[in-house]
Amino acid sequence: MLNCIILRYKHWLFDIYAFVLGARMKILAVDDEPFILELLTIVAAQSGFTDISTALSGKIALDMLREGDAVFDCLLLDIRMPNMNGIDLCALVRAIPGYEKTPIIMLTAMAEKNFIHRAFRAGATDYVNKPFDMVELHSRLRMVENLVLARNNSALIDARVDALLSDTLGQHAFDLSDEVQIEGVKDLIGYTALKNYLTQLSRAGIAGSQVVAIKIDQIEELYARASSEEFLYALTETADAISDALKIYDQMMAYAGNGTFVVVLGKATLEPSVGLESEIQNWLDDRDIEYDDGNALDIGISIGNPIRPNVSMTQRVRKTFDRAIARAEARVLKKQGEPRPPSIGLVAR
Repeated sequence: MLNCIILRYKHWLFDIYAFVLGARMKILAVDDEPFILELLTIVAAQSGFTDISTALSGKIALDMLREGDAVFDCLLLDIRMPNMNGIDLCALVRAIPGYEKTPIIMLTAMAEKNFIHRAFRAGATDYVNKPFDMVELHSRLRMVENLVLARNNSALIDARVDALLSDTLGQHAFDLSDEVQIEGVKDLIGYTALKNYLTQLSRAGIAGSQVVAIKIDQIEELYARASSEEFLYALTETADAISDALKIYDQMMAYAGNGTFVVVLGKATLEPSVGLESEIQNWLDDRDIEYDDGNALDIGISIGNPIRPNVSMTQRVRKTFDRAIARAEARVLKKQGEPRPPSIGLVAR
C-alpha cells in the first residue's frame, strides 16, 4: 500500500512540475563562431526555447557556470574551438557541482569514432553533426527537455521520500526498473547517452563493436531484502567489477534498470559470453561484498550472447539493446536450478 501511495505521489509531482516548467529550459551555447551562436538562438526559439545564453569560448563558458547567477539546464558545445576544445570543456563542466548530470549536446563536424568516443567518455549526453539538421536539433532539444523534467522530478521525490524509506529493508523511493544513478564508476554513462553513443558509432562505422547485457541473477530478491543504500552499493560493486574485467575492450556501459547493465564493447570479434561471465564473476567473488549486518551479499551475474549492432536510427538502437537484455534474461532462466560453480579466484592480469 505504501509503495502504491508513493508511486501516485511521484506521478502527481511530475505532472505539476512539467506543467509549471513547460519548455522554459535555460540553455548555454558555446561556439567560437558568432554566426553559429546566432543560428542556434534562432533554432532554439523556433522550438520554443527562448531562454538561451551564448559564450564565444570555453573560458567564458566556465566563468558563467562557476561564477554566474544563472543555473543552466542544457549545454550546447562545439568541439573544435581554440585554446580549449569542447571535449575538454565538457569534462571540466562535469566537475562543477550541480552540473554532473546536466544534459550536454556536442555540436560538431568531427564525425570520426575517436572524437565520438572521447566526447561521451568526457560526459556528453548527445552528439549532433554539423551542418546540423534543424528538425534533428529540435528533436534533440525536446529529448533533453524530457531528461531535465525526469531528473528534476526524481530529485524532488527523493528529497521528500528517501528519508522515510532509505533505512527500511525492501522499501525504496525508486522502482526496481528505474535507471538509478551510480556514481564513481569509470566508463559508466547514462542509458540515454549510451543509446546516443551507439547511434553516432553507427554513422561512423561500427564494424569493430558489439553489444552485451549483464544481469544480476537474484535482483528481485536483493531489491526485496536490501536497504536502499545496500541495493545501490551492490549495483556499484557490480558496475565496478564489469569495468575492471572489461577494461581491455575499450568499453562503454550504462545501467538500464532491473539489475541490468548494457555494454558496448570496442572489439571486432564477438566475445563468447561464457568466458566474459566467468571473468566478471571472479572479480565480484573476490570483493567479499556484505550486507550492513555482516552477512554475505552473494551477487551472481549472467551475460547474454553478444550482438553485432547494425543500426542507423534511435529506434533500431533501442531494439539492439532490448535484444541484448532479452538474451541476458534468457541466460538467467537457463541457469536456474543449476549449481553455481565455485569461484576459481582471480586469473593472472
